[in-house]
Amino acid sequence: MNTYKWLLQREFWEHKGGFFWAPAVVGAIMTLFLAVSMMIGIGASRHHGFEINGEQVTNLSHAVSAEQRTQIVNAISHGYIGTSAPLFLVMAFVVFFFCLGNLFDERKDRSVLFWKSLPVSDGETVLSKVAMALVGAPLLTTIFAVITSVLALLIICIGAAMTGLNVFGPVLASPAVYAAPFEVLAIIPVYAVWALPTVGWLMMVSAWARTKPFLWAVGVPVLAGVLLSWFNAMFDFHWNIQWFWQHIVARGLGSVVPGLWFAFVDPHGPGMDVHNGNVDFGFLVVQSWKTLTSANAWIGAVIGAAMLYAAARIRRWKDEG
Repeated sequence: MNTYKWLLQREFWEHKGGFFWAPAVVGAIMTLFLAVSMMIGIGASRHHGFEINGEQVTNLSHAVSAEQRTQIVNAISHGYIGTSAPLFLVMAFVVFFFCLGNLFDERKDRSVLFWKSLPVSDGETVLSKVAMALVGAPLLTTIFAVITSVLALLIICIGAAMTGLNVFGPVLASPAVYAAPFEVLAIIPVYAVWALPTVGWLMMVSAWARTKPFLWAVGVPVLAGVLLSWFNAMFDFHWNIQWFWQHIVARGLGSVVPGLWFAFVDPHGPGMDVHNGNVDFGFLVVQSWKTLTSANAWIGAVIGAAMLYAAARIRRWKDEG
């Protein structure tokens, strides 16, 4: 257990720029941008006012009805966590290139010789990298996402109060505000299952490729798709090329993007519901968990696990010279 903890710490410190500083900097920039935009908007509203139902008003306290105020409070309470979505896109890029380079880089700088001299198996090393990609990165990103979202919530409420619409009390009294961080955490297991094919493929290529792992990892499935499309068009084979692009290329390369799993399941499949149009992050959480009822999720997970096993075996026997 201590060995595994040490391996996780190693991955964190070697890739701290991507796992820690990237979401921290992006979150800070987003918060600053929102604060500046809010100040500019409030300054402009004090000179020109807001146009509501064809009338110019400068104070929203009497211009917004009780029903509209309730709708605004619900939108803020249920949707404020969504302001951190860009951080999870950054995480997807970080995880992609981390998996693509972690086994390749240690052979490139020959540090693998040092790590192999330690009493740590190739399987343990690979699993530590997988754990960092599927659990560690989402957890760290979630921490910064919650901080960024809470700051955004405060900025929005302060901005609304400065225009005469005080929603602090109703928003802070809403259970959805406090449930949102736990809802984000609840998605991590779903992410781990769906991201396994991409993580497995990238790490297998990283362990195998002697040079340019990006070209091998991306070029092979894309080139295969292009050739299949060309053969299908030339000889009229009636192949379902769209299935290949969606479930092989997109799934194999893009599953590290949170939420992309909705593209790989039938939206009208068992248990899946259609949203009623309101902003509700909790609904997305429930729907995300329902995607695990799809065989597609577990078939991909098994294939991803098999590729990770292959990556560990390749790492063991790969010629470091």
